[in-house]
Amino acid sequence: MNYSQKNPTVAFRIEKKFFDKLLRKAEKKKITNSEYSREIITKFLKDELIENNQTEYDKLKLEKLKEEIRYLKIKNDFAENFDKPISNSATRMLKPAITTNQELSFQSPYDATTKRLQCVDCGVLITWDNFDSYLTQIHEYKKHILNKHNRELSAIEKDVIDNLKYEGKSK
Repeated sequence: MNYSQKNPTVAFRIEKKFFDKLLRKAEKKKITNSEYSREIITKFLKDELIENNQTEYDKLKLEKLKEEIRYLKIKNDFAENFDKPISNSATRMLKPAITTNQELSFQSPYDATTKRLQCVDCGVLITWDNFDSYLTQIHEYKKHILNKHNRELSAIEKDVIDNLKYEGKSK
């Protein structure tokens, strides 16, 4: 196989205004307009060049759907665990926002009335029967956040864990 067969020539005509734009961009990169054209076409054929904003839009739409599903899971877990729907004020606070989970963890995971922890991301309840299980469950909560949600404890979660004292069996 010779050089011409390995690297065939492509020739085409474009409008003058596009050619001038191509020349300006090639000059900025300090390459020829043919090399610049080849880069563009190669990127396009490798699907590295985004034709329009549809791909980015689809990614954002998918992220929004994931956040809405997460929000509905929290609402359902709350209803299952406490036998009542979540309050309107809590609903407004938990409404999905396209941010990282770390930024969404602004609420305390500890419920003082029932003496238990609840994961703010997925709603998993952490309870204990005695002091030994309390110590174990605090460690389990930290592992849960790290392993299941792939993040470190938020500032509020750290503060709660650091200041939490054993007050008896959780309900």
